[in-house]
Formats: sequence, C-alpha cells, structure tokens
Amino acid sequence: MQVRAYVLWAPLALIAAGGAAPGAAPQTATLKQATQTKPAAKPSTQDKLPPLSYVCIMSGDEAVLEDKPGKCPNPKCGMTLIPVRLTSAWSSISHPTIIQDHPGKDPLDKRDLVQITASMFWVCPGSDEHLLEPGECADGNPRQIKYERRPHGDHNPRHGGQFFMADDSWHHLEGTYPRGGPFRVFFYDDYTRPMPVKGFSGSVALLDANEKELDSFPLKPGRITNALETPIKGPAIKGAALPLKVKLKVRFDPEGKERPFDFTFAENTTEPSSPAPVVTTAGATARPSAPAGGASRAAAATARPATPTPAATVATAPPVLGAAPDVSASALTMSRTEAAQLAQDLPKDSAELLKLMELRRAEVEALIHDGSFGMVYVPTMLAKDVALALEDHGNELTDRQRVSLTSAVRRLVVASWRLDQYGDLGDREKITQAYTLFAAAAAEIKNAYAERR
Repeated sequence: MQVRAYVLWAPLALIAAGGAAPGAAPQTATLKQATQTKPAAKPSTQDKLPPLSYVCIMSGDEAVLEDKPGKCPNPKCGMTLIPVRLTSAWSSISHPTIIQDHPGKDPLDKRDLVQITASMFWVCPGSDEHLLEPGECADGNPRQIKYERRPHGDHNPRHGGQFFMADDSWHHLEGTYPRGGPFRVFFYDDYTRPMPVKGFSGSVALLDANEKELDSFPLKPGRITNALETPIKGPAIKGAALPLKVKLKVRFDPEGKERPFDFTFAENTTEPSSPAPVVTTAGATARPSAPAGGASRAAAATARPATPTPAATVATAPPVLGAAPDVSASALTMSRTEAAQLAQDLPKDSAELLKLMELRRAEVEALIHDGSFGMVYVPTMLAKDVALALEDHGNELTDRQRVSLTSAVRRLVVASWRLDQYGDLGDREKITQAYTLFAAAAAEIKNAYAERR
C-alpha cells in the first residue's frame, strides 16, 4: 500500500503563525531532541496525491494552513487562501536547489540529504504555471513533477546543535556548545538561510541544576557573520558541568522585545564532518514580499500549521494530562531510519492499524506529559501516516461512516501539523490545545470503524 505524505513544519513543517504569547514560557530543547530529523513518508505517486491544503501568500501570514477553502483569519489580511499539495522531500543543506522525492546524497559534497517539507506541482514546457494535478501538456507529453521549498519546511540543524523557531515565525536559531566552547548561536530566516546579525543583541545566563542563575555573559559577533557567541568561562562554570543549562535572551531589533530560549546540552555538540556553509559577508536578509496572487503562484505560499482560533478550533477545554501512558513498543527514541521504515511498512489490516493509531496517540500524550516537546513530531507524524492508511480502507465502511472518517482524518492531519509547530516553539498551552483536536480526531476515526456492521 502506498502511503500519502503530509509532512511539514509544517516539516517541520513544519514546522502556522503559532507564536508563543507574550509572557509565555521560554522554548526548551535537548540535544537529542533537536538533532533528530523528522520521520519520512513514502513519496506520493500520481494515483495517491497529497490532498489539497489551503494557505495564505501574504508576507507575515504565510504560515496559515487550513483543510478547506476560505480567507486568511488575520483581519488585516483577508486574502483568499490558495490551494497547494504538501509532501515530504529530501534536499541538500549546502545546495538547497537540490530536491528529490527520496533519500540520498548531495552529488556535489556527498553529504546526506535531509528531509524537508515541499510543495508538489506539475509544469509544462514553456509555462511557469504551477499545476496541482498530473496530466498531459498541450503537446501530448506528460506534465513534469516539480518540488519547491517551503518557509518553515526545513528545521534541520546545520552545525550539530539545537534548533528553534522564534515566536515571530520568521527568525530561526541554532545553539551550539562544542567542547571547550564557545557557546555560539547561528541565525536563519524562515527558509533556513543564514541571516547576518546586524542589529541583533543578546546574553546567555548559566544555570545550575535547580535553574538558579550562576552568571551571565553578553553575546558578541565573531568571525561568522550569522552568529553571536560567548566563551562561558570563569568560576561559575565549575558549578555547571554537563549537562549544561543556559538561558539565551536575544533581541532581533534594538527596539524589539527580548525573546528567551532554554538550552540543555547533555553533551557537547559536534560540527558535522562536512559543515554547512556560513555567511562570511555582511548584508541583512530582507523579509520576502508576498508573491503576486493567483493559482499559478500557489506553490510560493508557505505551509506551516495555522494558529488555532478559539472559536474555530478549540471546542473543548484542553485535556488534563495525568500520569504518562505506558508505551512499551515506543517510537519516542526512534531513529530517522527506523521511523521511515515504519512509515513504509504499515499493517494491511484495518484492525491492526487502529491498534497502531492508539499506540501513537499514547506516545504523543506521554511526550507532552514529560515536557519532551521537541520529540512530539515523531509519533505525531507516524500517527498521521496511519490515519491516511485507514482512510484507504474506507471501502469497508458505509457511505455515512466514510464521510465521518474522511473529515476526522483531515482534522487529524491539521492537528498533527500544529503539534509539530508548537513542539518546535515549546509552547505547552498551544501543544495541549492541539493535542485536544488530535485526540478527538483519532477517537472519531476509531468510532467510524467501530460502527461497522
């Protein structure tokens, strides 16, 4: 069975506006969480296309993602949402124009390709129109399939560190702490392109095991144009052996607000054997302007999950998560290769798929309970693949049950993007709200099959 691919933040897809509210808890990550690449899904084929998602192409609102047509929920925008097809793809960190539908190596530097979220579309010779269906061109030849990178679609660390997205849904950063220091933070835009640190400022507080601040160090520019760094030294370092806890506070603008990020380094970071290119010349990265509208430019829109609005998406209070579920056969520490294999080798029987769905839901709940937000995407994306596989078994159901199943699957997919997004932000409140929608959709999928006669 071919599994459709919906991967974002969104990803990461992904990894929605979805920023943390003012005063929200700082984002957190561990080295293990931040360096694991999101699980792959089988590439989609022409008879198993990712369904249409609807996004906004207005600059600043590109992260809106809905499962049906409509308008951007931002009243200042109000643009009509544009249809796109989202899928997982594999791209080069060093040469981002290299994109393909399967794992491999960069033919230029031989580094492993990393998984990203891309738009899938088709083109005909002599036209730049992005078509959303396969078919024939006017000359009788088949349309050519193409892939395009998405904003927020690549949250892979470049330097072996811990990767965060800021709550403005534009700035991204990666913190590293190699043996002997310094602590260095790299800055990127929403396409994970290096951003020169012109106007940026910040500091790093060294914390003890009880989160008490031991000392603080100002960040300063170094030899790398898109990074700020500090040596972290002095008597206080003796009280903060590995695992090392630091709180980064950074401003992207002299007049902007200070944004906190919590890092815990269980071990020193290691630069990849073939490190990613760094910016060596000055010059600010401009925020991209909105592309000209129209369906032919649909693939230029972003596709991270949208921020849920209370009236539209949070129908019930967030669940009170109790003790962590017992998940013996767990995907919580799964490697990229293992996750990709699971996404491809799903059970063929709907009853077994339903059991697997419940396991993945329990794994998501366990990670939220433990505060391991950076790992939520693993069982979430696997649950998404299971839901899509169950939709392929819809011929076992009545017409009414199939309608309920299709609706629940689409809501679970959108909730998965949001869980992925808010996991990257470390926002417990938004994660819990997204989990409410995720769990409700999973329950409705189960009920659709339970009603079989």
